[in-house]
Amino acid sequence: MTDVMDPQPKQPKKKSDLLVRSLSSILLGPLVLAAVYFGSPYSDLLIFLCSGILAWEWASLCGRGTLGPIGLSLIASVIVVMLVGLFDQFSLIMWGLPIVLVSFYGLTRLFFKSVNNSHWYILGLFYISISSLALLWIRNIPEQGLELIFWVLFVVWATDIGAYFSGRSIGGPKIAPKISPNKTWAGLIGGMLSAAVVSYIFTRWMNDVSPWELVISGALLAVISQAGDFFESHVKRRFDAKDSSRLIPGHGGLFDRVDGLLACAIVVAGYNIF
Repeated sequence: MTDVMDPQPKQPKKKSDLLVRSLSSILLGPLVLAAVYFGSPYSDLLIFLCSGILAWEWASLCGRGTLGPIGLSLIASVIVVMLVGLFDQFSLIMWGLPIVLVSFYGLTRLFFKSVNNSHWYILGLFYISISSLALLWIRNIPEQGLELIFWVLFVVWATDIGAYFSGRSIGGPKIAPKISPNKTWAGLIGGMLSAAVVSYIFTRWMNDVSPWELVISGALLAVISQAGDFFESHVKRRFDAKDSSRLIPGHGGLFDRVDGLLACAIVVAGYNIF
């Protein structure tokens, strides 16, 4: 998500960027929340659409703006995985997903040996498929899926907001300046505190979890969210890209907005499954 800004005055031209970002959030936010709230088939279709967009953005990053055969193969593979997942998630996780992933890996090594960065395409298929399936699985958990997915969403958003404002107001040492030069330790702590507060509020609806367990889980999930942010920053730096795409006015691409969410979804789904 958005990098924590350095504690420096904004340039005047940034005001228009902030307005565009705000308008995009106002328009898209309620649609996303409504789809998640009403559940299947609306949430399923939303996640399916987002997985295809993420695959396109990843392929475009790896191809530096060009898809090519391997990029199109990546997109098609993610679509196949998600189509199967919409109908039978358990069978997909047990049999379909491994088969698709291994097949894509084999075809990539066989036919695209000469393609630069072919291993990055393989990583993209794994990461996008598993995280998208995790979101699909979380929302469709009987009885508690709605509360759980909303908790994850609001924890990620709280982390992003808390990190931004605390990092900007406090500043201080950077976490990993070579990967994301604007992120500070103060921002991370602020994000963790914000996530903990949001988690405490959610104890009103998630009665099957102790308040302290949820608060601590929220703070830890904030770290995972920031790790997902760092991962996306690393990918963009690897391919000299500022944004994953220009899909969302003022925000960049979808990957720029859900980088922390993808990482958190994998952790939360894995914890609940195993």
